[in-house]
Amino acid sequence: MYSINAKKMYYDMADGQAIVINFETGMYYGMSPLASAILDLILKGATPEAIAAALKGKPGASASIEEDIKAFIQKLMDREILVVHENQDGLKSIAAEEIQFDQEALAEGFGLEINEYAEAQDLILADPIHDVNVDMGWPIMKES
Repeated sequence: MYSINAKKMYYDMADGQAIVINFETGMYYGMSPLASAILDLILKGATPEAIAAALKGKPGASASIEEDIKAFIQKLMDREILVVHENQDGLKSIAAEEIQFDQEALAEGFGLEINEYAEAQDLILADPIHDVNVDMGWPIMKES
């Protein structure tokens, strides 16, 4: 079982799109519709095996879907978006039979892309409370 790395990341699911922001680097991440749905399921307690079982047999699903999901999870862990849940006692697991994918999640295929964006780094890293100088005003941008 996995959880979002709350020490560094903010996560939100909006209109089927996962958005993750790294507060330490200012990077933010967007994902393909299916990747967004899978991340959301993982955070709700679904195992990679249960997710793969729910996807197997869907038109366009690859025979290696379970390995694809595990590789996707590894990419999330490499970027420190996900961490292994520290205390797994009492966590509810979601069975494959309970997993439903809507048409929007499958509309763009089975790619599990994670896109990184740096355009808003300055805004994300800005500290409007502490970056004020009486003589210079706001914001005082940090040296890169």
